[in-house]
Amino acid sequence: MVFSMKMKEYPVRMLRLFYGVLLFGLLFCGQGHTVWALQDGVYDDAGLLREDEITSLAGIIASVEEETGWNIFAVTTDDAKGKTAEAYADDFFDSHSPEREDGVAVLIDMDHREIWMSTCGDAIRYLTDDRIDRILDDAFTDISGGDYAACLTTMVEGVRVAYADGIPSGQYNYDRDTGEISVYRRITMIEALVAAGIAVASGFIVFFCIVGKYRIKFNQYRYNPRESGRMTLRVRDDQFINSHTSHRRIQTSSSTSHSSSGRSTTHRSSSGRSHGGGGRRF
Repeated sequence: MVFSMKMKEYPVRMLRLFYGVLLFGLLFCGQGHTVWALQDGVYDDAGLLREDEITSLAGIIASVEEETGWNIFAVTTDDAKGKTAEAYADDFFDSHSPEREDGVAVLIDMDHREIWMSTCGDAIRYLTDDRIDRILDDAFTDISGGDYAACLTTMVEGVRVAYADGIPSGQYNYDRDTGEISVYRRITMIEALVAAGIAVASGFIVFFCIVGKYRIKFNQYRYNPRESGRMTLRVRDDQFINSHTSHRRIQTSSSTSHSSSGRSTTHRSSSGRSHGGGGRRF
């Protein structure tokens, strides 16, 4: 009888012990940050954000993504896996946005104590070097005070402002590895209307000049090739004498022909994509 009761009590004790350990673990984890948090573009691997901060930041990211059509990621890490902050941010964006090239990854790298913005696709044109520097200035103030959520929010909101301001006049991409320059060219609505008006006017002028010159009567004029046509054949021989070739070195320095204010410095990530961006140590 006693043996039977002990057998019945044993599973109950084990169940109580299991729930006790589970409750202790939950209470212990609740005292720190949630390092595995992932919500709508927020990857808090370093455990720097509270739940409410993650929710707020995720809402801002969703809003910016809707406005821009880009992919936006806010990332923290305390282990860059041997990469620079630049390489970590670039690779993170490429691996989490394999199909859509346009977007931005903002990073707090506690391993190197550096903040970074990695741009890709159309975002490179909007977020020039100067604009990124201004955003990082504001974000540096936040992170210097230990406000990690505000730092990430400032960088994401900076993306929103840059998109609303549009691509600046004279913008160009400068590949720091090859020196290649890609100038952004656009035609405004006024320029398109003026060009169309000039083309139409020129067409009418040419048309009426031809009509006036030949006095064409529509539906009555017939061209007689036998009477009006004439063909003359001429023979001409060209003799090659000699040739001369001259060489001139063309300077490739971008400083003489482009303003640095509209420059977006680019590079290639490990996946081969073109990225822009910039960072700041704290």
